[in-house]
Amino acid sequence: MKVLFNLQTLLYPRTGIGHYTQHLIEEMGNSDEIEELSGFLSREIYSGTTLSNFVKTKQIPTTIRTKKPPLDAVKKLIRQGVPDAYVAVNAWNRWIESRSIRKLASTGYVYHEPNFIPVPYSGPLVINVHDLSHIRHPQFHPPERVKLLNIKLSKVIMRADHIVTDSHFVAEEITELYSVPLNKITVTYLGTDVGFHERTANDVADTLKQFRLHYRGFVLSVATLEPRKNIERLVTAYSTLPESVLKEYPLVLVGGSGWRDSKLLACLKSLEVKANIIRTGYLPRTQLQDLYASAAVFAYPSLYEGFGLPVLEAFASGTPVLTSNNTSLHEVSGGAALEIDPTFTDAIRDGLNNLLNNPSLAQKYAQSGLKRSMDFSWQKCAEQTLAVYRRLS
Repeated sequence: MKVLFNLQTLLYPRTGIGHYTQHLIEEMGNSDEIEELSGFLSREIYSGTTLSNFVKTKQIPTTIRTKKPPLDAVKKLIRQGVPDAYVAVNAWNRWIESRSIRKLASTGYVYHEPNFIPVPYSGPLVINVHDLSHIRHPQFHPPERVKLLNIKLSKVIMRADHIVTDSHFVAEEITELYSVPLNKITVTYLGTDVGFHERTANDVADTLKQFRLHYRGFVLSVATLEPRKNIERLVTAYSTLPESVLKEYPLVLVGGSGWRDSKLLACLKSLEVKANIIRTGYLPRTQLQDLYASAAVFAYPSLYEGFGLPVLEAFASGTPVLTSNNTSLHEVSGGAALEIDPTFTDAIRDGLNNLLNNPSLAQKYAQSGLKRSMDFSWQKCAEQTLAVYRRLS
């Protein structure tokens, strides 16, 4: 069979959907069933060594740098509130890319779009719908993005030959909101890459020294600074812990700025005076993995998730996890994390306090998380996705 991916999500900074795309392409490259594996970005088609290099290096190819519209100019139009700028730019890019892949439809390629909205394509089509937060919580997204998804997604769901999603929670939402039969949807749980595993204090010494941290001596949260991730409540809850706990366990926030982060940044600035908060921004993957494996607690009280990959990454790293009891997070946790109601600051504070001050409880969740992580793998995710391609080829 022949498979084609949209490579847009592989561009830097590579976030959750980008890592999903990367691992799926890498696993598909190991399959004897796939005779041709290709990807496209703007006007360019990548396959073989060029595709492999793009996936591994995580760098924008030179051809794309010269041919894509300047990103800063696009962002400026959107910030200035130019009507439908986001939708128009998206439509322009999709038109260019549709011309690039038009000929592949007649040669038997199954096109897999990992990021909701595909470019027009006349051949077999598989799409990922990772979550429906734009419907459940439109306030968590820029209005232009919500408008685009509201315009496009229902038509795309009807057009697609099959839908892949990350959890049964999202599959049921798709069925409920779009009246899609469940036999058109396949749930493929995500996995973690081999870099997420237990580490000793000596293994992570260089990374901890850079941030002046101690092994198992800090609370970690990894998330984009945006409303959906509930960082403001987490920081507020953390700041109300006893002073002795604040001094012993700084809160480390890893992740870049997101939409509507000005209120959160103001909150962080005011609380940084009282609490022990460290913001790192985006980090290299190796440093991120070091922090996962050396935190005392990983906190992820998100308000809505389609899967919640950071929870699984913390599980695999042998770190006890505090997370939400809502959406897909309960499904992924499977009881291996301390689950709380993320809408109550007191519940987050009490959960943190319990894990930080009860070593036996923390050890219990660390061990249950490690065990739970073994139920997930990118290989299993790829095998289930391959079965979808098989049906359409």
